[in-house]
Amino acid sequence: MSQQQKRFARGDVIARKYEIHRFLGDGMLAHSYLAQHITSGKKVVIKFFRSNLIATKRDRTRLKELFERARGIRHELLIRFGELGRHGDHIFITEEYFEGESLRQLINSYISEKRSFTLHEACQIVISVLEAAEVGHRNNLIHRNLKPENILVQTKKTGPAGNAKVVHTIKVSGLGLAGLVSPTIFAESFVSRADAPYLAPELSGFHQEGGPPADVYSVGVILYELLCGQRPMGTYLAPTQLRDDLPEHMDDIVEIALAHNPEDRFPAPRDMINDIQRSFSLEMQQGGMSGSIRNILIGIAVAVVVVVAAGAYVLTKEKPDPLVDARRFDELLRTQVQANNPLPSDEEVKAMLDLHPDMVYIPEGTFIHGRLKTESVDMSVSGATMSEPLAQVTNVDAFYMDRFEYPNVRGQRALSRISWKDAARSCEERGKRLCSELEWEKACKGPGNLIYSYGDQFDQTICGAGMSKSFVSGSMPRCISGYGVYDLSGGMREWIQTPLRGKSGRRLTKGGLKANALRGTRCAFSVDESAVFADPTLGFRCCLDAGEPSASQQDTPPGAPTEPTDLSQEPTTPPSEHRAE
Repeated sequence: MSQQQKRFARGDVIARKYEIHRFLGDGMLAHSYLAQHITSGKKVVIKFFRSNLIATKRDRTRLKELFERARGIRHELLIRFGELGRHGDHIFITEEYFEGESLRQLINSYISEKRSFTLHEACQIVISVLEAAEVGHRNNLIHRNLKPENILVQTKKTGPAGNAKVVHTIKVSGLGLAGLVSPTIFAESFVSRADAPYLAPELSGFHQEGGPPADVYSVGVILYELLCGQRPMGTYLAPTQLRDDLPEHMDDIVEIALAHNPEDRFPAPRDMINDIQRSFSLEMQQGGMSGSIRNILIGIAVAVVVVVAAGAYVLTKEKPDPLVDARRFDELLRTQVQANNPLPSDEEVKAMLDLHPDMVYIPEGTFIHGRLKTESVDMSVSGATMSEPLAQVTNVDAFYMDRFEYPNVRGQRALSRISWKDAARSCEERGKRLCSELEWEKACKGPGNLIYSYGDQFDQTICGAGMSKSFVSGSMPRCISGYGVYDLSGGMREWIQTPLRGKSGRRLTKGGLKANALRGTRCAFSVDESAVFADPTLGFRCCLDAGEPSASQQDTPPGAPTEPTDLSQEPTTPPSEHRAE
């Protein structure tokens, strides 16, 4: 067993000081354990850092500098750091142990009990997290990794029975530690990480370390999840569309916090805090505040249980709205599919991408094939067609897909005017093949099972409206699927391997369809063409089974994107890890 894989067992003694009690979890940075100081009996959390993050002397010097800066910060909302030490080849830090649960555990508990956070609870938690981030920003430390797993919660009920107030005490862990990860490594693993939905879009840039608005974005995702019971995916529904007990201004707060461009967000945590508090004051001034809003202002929580989509839905109108029902059905289905298909670890993805640096790895598992129920309510609006199957959960084996249309080089003009036969031969010459219909659709929909590669609503500004001629690959940087594949919902139409059933000599294409971009750029849509047909709107990309051997280096076109060098291959003294960071 390698040092990276090694796990400590209960009773192991670390650095002659700490006795391991139990394993807490893995994170982006470290493996975490609960331990006890042998002399004082005090409980601490020990985090053993991943070896590739501290592989060189420069990395270890950076860790020491970051740790010293973060250790000097003392605040009731932040987990305190203890010491930086070494145990054999393993480098670790200790942290204050805060008895409670992570916000992720609390969210999961609410979901299993079919209840939602009250507006008071959500705002109390979010304001505390924003205040913790603000402390870091005052000390020139951006968290960059705010997510429910790194927010620790103690929950108490105070007051007489039947009118008890729920109070959540919050502490944020990991301040400053994400600075260990270089922007390049951060960007390369951006899409593959399970916590990617909480990361600001700019952190996918190879030279972007992020500023205060990056933490604001993360908190915006957390606020949405607390209010709506799900994370915002693609073109998300506003909170008031999912809950009718929320003030309308909460929609504006979420929209600003989740703006794609950092300049359009709240500049700092304090600005978001002020806007949250201002929204309640505005409701009072207009004389229309609900009891829950009044109670927030005076610090009293209302015991309101809101049933989420997975629970019973109480109809408030004589005639149910089929679109509302369809949205709830789709979100529940998406949640179930995502829960059954956890993303592979960073190490697994890195190992797979090292085999084929010019391609994206798509893990084995199920996805939602075909049109969602929401798209079926009014096909004239959604662009869906009856030829598409209705929401079938379908399994696809692991595979690789070219990041860009052939010749798979960012910044180079994609090849067009090519027949299916010539496209298939071009892939074969590189040791690859054309993608299947299911592979293409899964890669397009991403882990979130979106309608378009970028979201659920057609947006011509993101991927264009389908190309009538060849275009420069990667020229639309926001046109990227959740798995990291570019130009699927708006480039040229792409030949795929799958033949048209019942018709020889014809093959399916997916993607652009300039004549009707609303319909044709949807991930589920396909149209057939003669296999010998070629025109300026037709291109292709290649795929490869995950078990296939690596293609030769000469098959990789000049300038094709490559993965970063694994620092763990340099001479080093590697370590192990903690509670999620």
